[in-house]
Amino acid sequence: MTEEKLDVTKRTSESQATITKEPTTETKTAEVPVTQEEITIERMPPSGQTEARTPVSSTENVTIPVKKEEVDVTKIPCVKKEVVVKKKPVRETKQVSEEVRLKK
Repeated sequence: MTEEKLDVTKRTSESQATITKEPTTETKTAEVPVTQEEITIERMPPSGQTEARTPVSSTENVTIPVKKEEVDVTKIPCVKKEVVVKKKPVRETKQVSEEVRLKK
């Protein structure tokens, strides 16, 4: 008399889990006080202490340097949060069934 028995074995297969990091965009606003120099011209009657050094000519340009602050923005990467990825084995029991033959 012969019969079949079930020989149950296990094999390990390997797959990969993918973790995707997607950047999001948001607008940050900062208020920065800036200063600039402005020129004003005032006309006043002569005080009597200033003398004319040259005769009146045609057009004359006078250059006065002025300063102006401008804002520069630089983005600096910084760590906001840290992420820890862990693996742990999870055991479960699976039931397998198969028909076997018997010889009588």
